[in-house]
Amino acid sequence: MYLDDEQRTPTDAIGAAALHAWEGSPLAILTVDGEGVLQSINPAGERLLGRPLAELQGQVLCELAHPLDRLALQQMLLEARAARTPPRQELRFSLPGEGSVPTGFSVAPCPVRANTSVCVLRDLTKEKTLRPQLLHTERLASMGLIASVVAHELNNALAGALGCLELLELEADAEKRRLLGNAIQELRRGAQIVLDLKGYARAEERLADRLDLGAIVERVGRMYQFHSGGEEATPPLDLTVEPGLPPLLGNSQQLFQALLNLVRNAADAVDGLPAARRRIRIEVQPSNDVVVIRVIDQGPGVPPKDRSRIFEPFFSTKEAGAGTGLGLAVVQSIAAGHGGRVECEETPGGGATFVLTLPHESEERFGQRSSSGAPRLAAASPLSGARVLIADDEPTVAEVCGQFCELLGMTVRIAGDVDAAVGLLEEDSFDLALLDIRMPGGGGPRVYRRILSDHPRLVSRTIFMSGEPSPDMTEVRGTGYSSVLPKPFSLAVFREAVTRAVTGEVAEAAPGSSPD
Repeated sequence: MYLDDEQRTPTDAIGAAALHAWEGSPLAILTVDGEGVLQSINPAGERLLGRPLAELQGQVLCELAHPLDRLALQQMLLEARAARTPPRQELRFSLPGEGSVPTGFSVAPCPVRANTSVCVLRDLTKEKTLRPQLLHTERLASMGLIASVVAHELNNALAGALGCLELLELEADAEKRRLLGNAIQELRRGAQIVLDLKGYARAEERLADRLDLGAIVERVGRMYQFHSGGEEATPPLDLTVEPGLPPLLGNSQQLFQALLNLVRNAADAVDGLPAARRRIRIEVQPSNDVVVIRVIDQGPGVPPKDRSRIFEPFFSTKEAGAGTGLGLAVVQSIAAGHGGRVECEETPGGGATFVLTLPHESEERFGQRSSSGAPRLAAASPLSGARVLIADDEPTVAEVCGQFCELLGMTVRIAGDVDAAVGLLEEDSFDLALLDIRMPGGGGPRVYRRILSDHPRLVSRTIFMSGEPSPDMTEVRGTGYSSVLPKPFSLAVFREAVTRAVTGEVAEAAPGSSPD
């Protein structure tokens, strides 16, 4: 090794620290002279290049590099000799025999010895192995963002179309009502597909929603069938959900993604097996103070030596290119975020059973949570005569909401953007505000902030509408607004939300409409 004894001695504290850093560094460190001849190398460098110091010392460093990288290395050494520090580059160095090791190579002029450069090499072997998986993960994230934007636009279109059909249904004869009902049913089916896709594409961080676990499991079944396209080769999925499940608190989108990951993992495990072993089961049942979800397959199972590692990021027992190695890591993260856990057990008769255990809460605690929320107005005044502000940049949605409110006896003012809505607030008084979350000029939250500051009576009578959650809602969440209506919504749901906001009471079924 190289150590300048004129400036440092092993007994000197600084020299001793430098020696320990040299010997113990996990990074390869070496020095070369002005001709690029290797002078010294630390133990990590010997391990990285697969050669001892005696064999490496005196060799020209460029000759150790991969032939295609020698020119780049030579240029970096020339810059260091000219007292400049070139940017880090990825260079390969040949190993004894065959093969090479990829490194992140940095070089700088040595500050204590003239005509000498210090080189630092970081082994990139593992990073390059994971790079395709990381790129795939980034592509999935981009696809999720695109799917989210598309879902928002589709939900606005579906909301307008469904509202128009439901308004027509109110005054149609029996035959037309039947046809309109069929059209409404098909549009709602499309809306459900959009909801499932949106939920898989991006999970919101909110963990305080009351969950219907049975409905989440049914969504997983629908998405699995949608993904398979009804192909006969797709392993069948059986759902067994015990009735009367206790309530859970958490994030429905995250749990949906966790279960879908487990189901797809099971489908991969039984792929190519005989029909008798190609069934997948989801079983859900309460047990004391938890709910237990089992995803069961009869595939080859998970070897005992791998069960402690299968939840590690990027660890996978599948063939290269068959997965990102993130699916089970995501499941574990979601389970932990909900105060639960996920484990892998052996299925009797062969296969794997993934057990997702989640804590549930009592109905009494949910009642306490509900009572501690924003206060509702208890006025008993009817909807007739109430004045409503509707702010939505989707003209069809605004028109449908306006016409239905007029059928309920309300007086309607419509704004197509934020500035128009704020202007109407200043010139008129309202009993109800319906605000689209995403609009030009700052969206519904900006209008609502004006309501908070200047129209406190309208705070608990404000309803937000949206085809996609927005980060802007984070700033106003929990400030007392009435509710959020996800688009598309039925007129029955719309009327119930409006009635509750204005009168504090739950509405009866809307005339001529059927509940969802």
